Amino acid sequence: MTQAEDQAALAREIRYLRDRADIDDCIQRYCRGADRLDGELLCSAYHPDATDDRGPAFTGSPAQFVEWLFPALRNLDGTSHTVCSTLSDIDGDTAHAESYVIFTVWKFAKDDEEGFMSMGTARYLDRLERRAGVWGIVHRECMIDVTFRSPIGQPMTGIMSGVRDRTDRAYARPLEPTPEALQRLNARRG
Repeated sequence: MTQAEDQAALAREIRYLRDRADIDDCIQRYCRGADRLDGELLCSAYHPDATDDRGPAFTGSPAQFVEWLFPALRNLDGTSHTVCSTLSDIDGDTAHAESYVIFTVWKFAKDDEEGFMSMGTARYLDRLERRAGVWGIVHRECMIDVTFRSPIGQPMTGIMSGVRDRTDRAYARPLEPTPEALQRLNARRG
């Protein structure tokens, strides 16, 4: 193999790894957007002309999906979408990805209402395209494999909890201790 051939092969490998990382980031933007109720972030995972198919429950555009999903999510105390693995088949500016997902939704017990937590596993089947250098979903199908539900009580006390908007600490740049955290640190140092 000549040096030029070796460099060309290395460039192809780097392009593949970069594409995989960009596709993974795209899928993670969707999850964070859903969990933080950030419609703009969720929609950024899709190209504007994309479709999302959830079967008879919902089929439509990313913006329509947010309009359909977020009212239900706002009635909950939290959600968590965890992508466990993604297998991507990349062919130039088109890719097909299958992501295995564990999702959790919960509502804490309040007044006379019992709290609950539902968990399940799903797969996101995505066709993605790179347009103007940016990977985005052009068609998604969500396959839910299994769900279960369990009662839960009140949230734990004395812990840090996230919020479901852009004031969540995940958006903080740079991420540094809050004034409250500095007070706790100083109190420990005595």
